Amino acid sequence: MSTLGSGMPGVFISYRREDSSGYAGRLFDILSIHFGKENIYMDLDTIKGGDNFVTVIENKVSQCDALLAVIGERWLTTTAANGSRRLDMEGDWVRLEIAKALQRGVRVIPVLVSGATMPHLQDLPDDLRSLHVHQAMDLRDAHFHADAELLMDVLKTTVPSITSQPRKVKSNRFAVAISSAVAVAVIVVGVLAYWLLKPAPHPNPDSAAQKLSAPANATASPAQAVNPIEVDKPKSPQKSPANINGKWKATVKYDWPGAIYEETFTFEVTGTDLSGTASLLKAGHGILDGKIDGNQVRFITKSLTTLDDKTYQDTHQYKGTVEGDTIRFSMLTDSNIDSHVPIYFTATR
Repeated sequence: MSTLGSGMPGVFISYRREDSSGYAGRLFDILSIHFGKENIYMDLDTIKGGDNFVTVIENKVSQCDALLAVIGERWLTTTAANGSRRLDMEGDWVRLEIAKALQRGVRVIPVLVSGATMPHLQDLPDDLRSLHVHQAMDLRDAHFHADAELLMDVLKTTVPSITSQPRKVKSNRFAVAISSAVAVAVIVVGVLAYWLLKPAPHPNPDSAAQKLSAPANATASPAQAVNPIEVDKPKSPQKSPANINGKWKATVKYDWPGAIYEETFTFEVTGTDLSGTASLLKAGHGILDGKIDGNQVRFITKSLTTLDDKTYQDTHQYKGTVEGDTIRFSMLTDSNIDSHVPIYFTATR
């Protein structure tokens, strides 16, 4: 059942795709985890082919209890193909969404992202001018989850009928851990039983006689011969680590709607050890357990996520293959509060 489609409390996220789609998608994920996906509306996964966009938007806005107007650096200045400012066009979806909410008296909260500031009164069309008196909140890159917590507190206070969802993530992870432990125990018991019950080998009487009757100058069979040269033969040396020292950049599309970021990696190689920094959502994190073997690179970074007044640590595992001035990466996030799929991207010098 869709909460926003049934007249029950809900939060509408208004954003301009050219301006703040990544921030809006990330905010959608956090609010969905906290309040339930059915209580949050964002156009990406609700409007279907053939739907009348204006009608859907008006219906959803008319049913919501709060509207978050996500405002980035280009929210005010984005233009259409003809060069006209989008916000001045009566058919602009963002303008329609916010104007409809203001008209209904819905609580509208401007959410400033990417360092944006609140638009000046004279820069807003007439039907959005009352937006100027609404208190704005910031979502800063370096404090995204802490700022999102403050925003959720405001929503819980101003829309008290929205309640947090019960969390079952930890119990599921604990169950998986127990299952894994039981499986390992079964394997260990099986191996021990095999060795304890394995019959002792029967001696071969002929082998002793053959050893006694063999002449002193007899040569060993090919199967028994030992080549001292082969014994002392050194192992082939490891491949020299690829030279990846310096700064690399990549466009990374994360596994939530519209989240695309320009990330920076700075690598320092000492022998086979790799250190430096790797940015995640434009926030730099130190490289841990970094190794490079030939053209194979691997390392992890860690970040903190705050939810329900608790802080969780996410681990991001990177693996890469160096090919000249490019590195093909895969990255998997191990999170206590959300599930993720591997993402793939290419970094260049």
